[in-house]
Amino acid sequence: MKFNYYLSPAAEQDIEDVIDYLAQENVESAHTFLNAVYGAMELIAENPDIGHLREDFTSKPVKFWSFKWHYLIIYTPTSPINIVRVLSGHRDIINLIG
Repeated sequence: MKFNYYLSPAAEQDIEDVIDYLAQENVESAHTFLNAVYGAMELIAENPDIGHLREDFTSKPVKFWSFKWHYLIIYTPTSPINIVRVLSGHRDIINLIG
């Protein structure tokens, strides 16, 4: 099945950074994260309205969806879905999404 989303270069880098970080400690955790993030992106593509606005973070027309542990997928609910960022909720979200 083809899902209707694409990743921004920043989102691709975010995912790569998390996988590199997790793999240093535990390769299985990196695989678990990768499966979780792609599963979450597929869910968003199938149900673009599941996310929520976070006006406390940004006035941009993006939605947020939390998944696995404490990560956030930030996306535009357009067709196709644009995955803008994939970030840990522990990071400085406001400054990272500008």
